[in-house]
Amino acid sequence: MTTQEIFKRLRIGLSLVVGFVVGKYLATAMGHHASEFFIGGFGLGVVLTNVVFWAVDALGGKGHSE
Repeated sequence: MTTQEIFKRLRIGLSLVVGFVVGKYLATAMGHHASEFFIGGFGLGVVLTNVVFWAVDALGGKGHSE
């Protein structure tokens, strides 16, 4: 396993953790329809984390060659 693969897996893991935390927060903050808010918050957290990673890569001059 190369360093690039390790960082890719760490990014995926961090995205999932951020998604879970955001989803859990929204589910507890919004008393009604908690499951819908959890799912929406989870998706939002994962997408926003990936957008941040993309922006850091773009600003840092690292192009993805996948």
